Amino acid sequence: MEDQEKNGLNIVRVKVVPGLRLMSDSPVTSAEEAVDFITCQFKDLDREVFMVLNLAADMRVINLDICSVGTLNYACVHPREVFKSSLLSNASRCLIIHNHPSGSLSPSQQDIDVTNRLASAGKLLGIEVMDSLIIGPEEHTLVSLRQEGYMNVDGMNWNELERAAESTPEQTL
Repeated sequence: MEDQEKNGLNIVRVKVVPGLRLMSDSPVTSAEEAVDFITCQFKDLDREVFMVLNLAADMRVINLDICSVGTLNYACVHPREVFKSSLLSNASRCLIIHNHPSGSLSPSQQDIDVTNRLASAGKLLGIEVMDSLIIGPEEHTLVSLRQEGYMNVDGMNWNELERAAESTPEQTL
């Protein structure tokens, strides 16, 4: 028995533990709707916060994960942390969102690089990064990196992505 305890393997279980709830019964069909959905909770932040809005195949919101809280102008972001909640939630899509407390919504080169790295990682995992949004301290202020041309999601716009989500069956092996 002592040898089993010393040489045994721990069984790991991972699950989502709900906390504060943001709920929506309707699909998110635009960057503006996504920002409206979360802006009431996160408009007064005094430091950069990086969030993942996980979406089901029909674009309905599953949950929101705050995966990094940084400083005034920087938040550390790694694909492993970003997609953890997406995988646990069985999300097929996500939006990555971070704020610029300064109010300047211009994307930095780091914003663009991180977005493209996460989009590539998401593609590998089978979780589509729909958009990367920068939000400001004022309500309804946002920049969509996809709409600004910094991100290419197969060249599709929001409406085309929504139609594809409705008509594309999941691949099976």
